Amino acid sequence: MVIKNILGDMSPYSNKKIEGQRSGDQQRRTAETTRTSGETADRVELSSEARLRGAALQTASEAPDVRRKKVDDLKQQIKDGTYKPDLKRAAANLIRDDLNLLG
Repeated sequence: MVIKNILGDMSPYSNKKIEGQRSGDQQRRTAETTRTSGETADRVELSSEARLRGAALQTASEAPDVRRKKVDDLKQQIKDGTYKPDLKRAAANLIRDDLNLLG
């Protein structure tokens, strides 16, 4: 003779599952009541970082492409072999950027 589950479910989480389902039902009822009363049930809040990124993206997309001529001129100089970059200035900028990252 084999007796199984004489004391019921011994898992301490089994009651939580039932409570969680009940709270889900309550949430659904609350959402339905809210929708029928004319209020919106869903709400989105953006972090300050997300708002800042959105503003930066919008500003960047609205900015005129003022450097296009400079980029085209540099491409042509490279293609022609006449581009002569200032190596000391480039090295100084790289070092400056590295120091900014460290400090």
